[in-house]
Amino acid sequence: MTSQVLFDRLTYVDRLKAASFTEQQARGAADALGEALSETVATKSDLKDLRSELQAEMKTGFAQMDARIAESRASIIQWVVGVAIATCTVGAAVAGFIIKHIS
Repeated sequence: MTSQVLFDRLTYVDRLKAASFTEQQARGAADALGEALSETVATKSDLKDLRSELQAEMKTGFAQMDARIAESRASIIQWVVGVAIATCTVGAAVAGFIIKHIS
């Protein structure tokens, strides 16, 4: 992520000097704060980029999930049809056996 935080080091140094910091202390503090802000603060642009990436990943994830659900649905339908055919076959065989032996 690239940060574009606006930080006026010169103004910050002047304020620290006005608060009894030495020139060296003020510059050191300004440099440290400027570096920390540029490395650790997310900008609106960073958040927008992250949002776009997450939306793309979610879209892909939902598409994969839909495909898996469709595969599962097809598998369940095949299983149910197979069980129904097997049940009808067994029922017909039992009925044939009963008719043959009762007559």
